[in-house]
Amino acid sequence: MSTDDYILANETQLIYENATGFEPVRGNLKHWKGYVGTIEGTEIPIFANIFIQDGFPDIAPFADITPKVNHPNVDDDGTLSMKILADWNRSYHVHDLINDIKQLFTRVPAMPYKTKKIKKREGYTGLQRTIIPVRQLSQSQMVATKKESQIKTEKREIEESIMDYQTQIEEVSRKIEKERTSLLKESGVSIDKSDKEISISMEENLVAESQSVLETLEVLQEKFDDGDMTTVDFLKLYKRYSKNGYKAEKQLDQVKASGSMSIIDERNLELEAGLYASIVTLDNLAKSYEDNEIDQIAYRKQLRSLIRSIFKSRMQLEKVGFELEDFVKREKLDSKYPKGIRHLRVAEGVETADAVSIPFDSLKKMPSKTADYVSSAIELIDLTRLRSVARADLILADMDEMVHILKTFPSIPEDHWVIDDINNWREIIGKYKPEEVIKEEDCEKLEFQAARWLNDFRRVLKEL
Repeated sequence: MSTDDYILANETQLIYENATGFEPVRGNLKHWKGYVGTIEGTEIPIFANIFIQDGFPDIAPFADITPKVNHPNVDDDGTLSMKILADWNRSYHVHDLINDIKQLFTRVPAMPYKTKKIKKREGYTGLQRTIIPVRQLSQSQMVATKKESQIKTEKREIEESIMDYQTQIEEVSRKIEKERTSLLKESGVSIDKSDKEISISMEENLVAESQSVLETLEVLQEKFDDGDMTTVDFLKLYKRYSKNGYKAEKQLDQVKASGSMSIIDERNLELEAGLYASIVTLDNLAKSYEDNEIDQIAYRKQLRSLIRSIFKSRMQLEKVGFELEDFVKREKLDSKYPKGIRHLRVAEGVETADAVSIPFDSLKKMPSKTADYVSSAIELIDLTRLRSVARADLILADMDEMVHILKTFPSIPEDHWVIDDINNWREIIGKYKPEEVIKEEDCEKLEFQAARWLNDFRRVLKEL
């Protein structure tokens, strides 16, 4: 492994361990993207792109923000300037930058781009960015630069399209709020003329909020079905609103039962809502994958993110006596989201009677590696189960990662039978052409073996 590869691998592990919500774009460890906040007064998410430049860690990363926002630290082209970037030190890490960006947008909220450019105010931390020496470009580099310029132009067009969609979402939200106000007036609910705020009971407010979320989810589904948004955008927004809807529904149940929300454990409710939303999104992801509505790279990225989110919620909830099966039964998730629950059961280890379930008291020791191994195994099972997408290069990518994780996982010896077995299968699949779909007979055998590898991994966790 070269020095650059080692540095990238180390940064990747540090990001997964010390920052949340960021993933490499299309598997590129030099390009990370993640959620850092919302535009003030809206539910529109803000994402940061972080590019690790050649010469890192001596050269600072480059960061930009999407969609376009008004913020004292963000230029018109989306470039982000911050003190940590201007005063970059080789001892800094990417996760330090990620957490600083999140804190910045919490401390100084972003405004919609269509409004007048906001003035630099207290909290502005922008400084002149580090100047990278310019070198003479060769002919091939000039061609590459031209292509990069074309890519940036296409990127801007995509961002503008996303912004248009987000504006439509805002408009839908305003219409929902207007309709809600009209219904309240018809019901005789008073409105305070001085501040125009609706004076309604807690129960009525939660009913309206729950209904608003349901209608928003319906709009999202319609937009997705009509092809007006990408699968990834749909999954992210659907997860966000599903979480909000779950919380509103549980708060409403509590108010109806006791007249208040005083006995609700907000932290546990937040964790349950996150788990619920992850399962719902996992169901949508599985459907999109089976219907060829999402490419393999995006599927892998979303699957890993969801498995990590589920594991994280489970670890926290089990500290207070949470039981997954009780939760599944109570929320009727088996019937509502069967594909999501099927994936969950494969991950958890309850798909078959002889499977070993993941012990969550051990999981906390290696959460990222565990989630990545489980995700790779699930993806391998899906590839071989669906047959038509079981390309040799995709299968090899999953097996390569599984071997890498096993070799760096504590208590697993180098001559472990699973490592040997996966390597044997790598030789078999390696005989196929990269984009060739493997034979049905090999798919059937490999699907069975992948389930065995996953079950053995759970056993190792249990013995830690």
